[in-house]
Amino acid sequence: MTRLYASHWEMPASDLGPVNPLPDLDHIGDAHAAIVIDEETVTPEEARYMGYARIHSILPYTLQDGYNREKKPKAFETLVLENDHIRATFLPSLGGRLWSLFDKDREKELLHTNPVFQPANLALRNAWFSGGIEWNCGIIGHTPFTCSDMACESFTLADGTPVLRMYQYERVRRLVYRLEAFLPEDAHQLYIRVVIHNPLPEDTVVYWWSNMAVNEGRDVRVIVPASKAFRYGYGGKLSKVPIPYMRAEADKLKGQAAELARRNGGYLDWDVSHSTCLPQSMDFFFDLPDGVRPFLCALDKEGYGVCQTSTHELRGRKLFVWGMGTGGRHWQSFLSREGSAYIELQSGLARTQLEHLPMPGNATVSWLEAYGPLQADPGIIHGKDYEAAVAHAENCLSTALPAEKLEACHEMLKACDAVSTQVLHKAPGFLALQSDALSGFDAGFPFLREAIAEDEEVRPWRTLFQEGSLPCPDPLEPPVSYETGAFWESRLRQAVAQGTADHWYGHYLLAVMAHARSDTQTARSAYLASLAGAKNPWAIRGLALLDKKEGKLKESWQLLLEAVSKAPIRPLAVEAMRTMMEDGAYGEMLRLYENLPESLERDGRLRVYCAAAHLRLGNPARAASLLGDDLVLADVREGETWLTDLWFELQAVVHAGSCTPESLAWARAHVSPPSHLDFRML
Repeated sequence: MTRLYASHWEMPASDLGPVNPLPDLDHIGDAHAAIVIDEETVTPEEARYMGYARIHSILPYTLQDGYNREKKPKAFETLVLENDHIRATFLPSLGGRLWSLFDKDREKELLHTNPVFQPANLALRNAWFSGGIEWNCGIIGHTPFTCSDMACESFTLADGTPVLRMYQYERVRRLVYRLEAFLPEDAHQLYIRVVIHNPLPEDTVVYWWSNMAVNEGRDVRVIVPASKAFRYGYGGKLSKVPIPYMRAEADKLKGQAAELARRNGGYLDWDVSHSTCLPQSMDFFFDLPDGVRPFLCALDKEGYGVCQTSTHELRGRKLFVWGMGTGGRHWQSFLSREGSAYIELQSGLARTQLEHLPMPGNATVSWLEAYGPLQADPGIIHGKDYEAAVAHAENCLSTALPAEKLEACHEMLKACDAVSTQVLHKAPGFLALQSDALSGFDAGFPFLREAIAEDEEVRPWRTLFQEGSLPCPDPLEPPVSYETGAFWESRLRQAVAQGTADHWYGHYLLAVMAHARSDTQTARSAYLASLAGAKNPWAIRGLALLDKKEGKLKESWQLLLEAVSKAPIRPLAVEAMRTMMEDGAYGEMLRLYENLPESLERDGRLRVYCAAAHLRLGNPARAASLLGDDLVLADVREGETWLTDLWFELQAVVHAGSCTPESLAWARAHVSPPSHLDFRML
């Protein structure tokens, strides 16, 4: 008999810390946003939606960048589905992530379950952590709910099988999405139905990737029914290549891979299906032919491992590897601990993660995924004939779970949008408010309102909607939330005109709305109106960003210094230091640093800014000490090479007395950066 029950998962965990109260107006970007497409290998039809509907801000969400790296034991709430064969453990407070999928028959874990919870800067909201299966809806760059709660309910199928339903409202694309997980009594696979609904009559775009982490190993082979893939190697072009065997030439590679190729006679031969053969971080988006059954599996030397399959709607399949270079290995331990390494097997609606797809008003898309163990003949799976390995894996999958059964199960569920019977986990969110406020809003299913907790982020907007007024906080109190879009801007503007929001906070939120849609003139006027209502660091910071956009760097950092003096918080200090560095105001950087609270003096990013300032003011010894072994840059960004760039600059100065193109080239060619600074993905 299948059970659905609450439990806990204990592990060492870093604190997520406070959210960043500053609205994302400086165009936070995703590492995939600027990828160049190789027009020689990728056709115009294949590239049709690559780069389509990109975003330039994560607003109305706030950034989650207040985490640290001090781990303490923590018991995370879990929701568990379990039968005689499989135990599936979900983390409702962390995006509903499937954290563990345990094969009870073999007593083996099928996923990479990170032994720690350690956020790092890999998502558009900043905080992201590795392990389990992540559900990414809405936008490129990981779901906004990676480190946030999902509303969770339960209902029961006609045969008595319990179903775990998790859902949220994604505010950038204005999509309601839900996952319905169930485990039939005799099943060896966990089923996940995903439903994405556009609740409004206006068109939007849709994006989805299910991201499964599995343990990396030299004996693990990835099997997927494709002979070609769109490959991206961080720093190069997205090109279409044959798989699993491919030859990469040195002049088409960068970084450590290019150097290895030159040493190997000008090329590298790779077996893409074995991740430990790959020298650098890479994405492989597999080009599954039309009509094939979509699946993806990772099988060990015994031919055993995890397999994911789905109904035909979920066409995309991907492999991501950190690679065997120094930076990739460092990332693996940075996200977890030494000896813990993983690869990602992903499944999406589009061919690649460069694509958002059009979604008409009031449209719905759904599919069914299945995750479970697969046993195959290891001799065939690990043989040289990859086509034979794929065919054999597909035959084994067909025996374990026929495609027809999966399709029939999906059709059954589509006709069964049952009302939930019990709230299992409450989640803060805007779903109920948007359902009430936005004309024509239809969530697409009968969600239980008591599962949506309207917390301090939602309350000001609920008050604005219901009473036509906006509460006014203290001007030094960090703003708790933001909204965008014509409806909320019109409602707020009306309240300001009527005097029920005619205060610093009302004008400030209007300024942010205008700023987000690049109406800089309106934004500047509203920031000034906010400051006329009360001196506040938030509007001062907004003006600083407008000045910076106009190229007025000195005016910008001077305003940021004023903002920091009123609110000496890390996000403002980081922006001030970064802007001063861009303007070459190195002495002012050090004076700011000396006057910051003691807690900020220990911050890794601010410390690196100081190292850069000392180096460029002619004090390389002090810069070297700041970049020492005890430096930890907790929020180092995926693809960010600044640490190693600064270290090479330091070595150039030490070697030649100054950093010139010649001395910098010498440093890059003759010295290797210490591992604690090396996060290069090339």
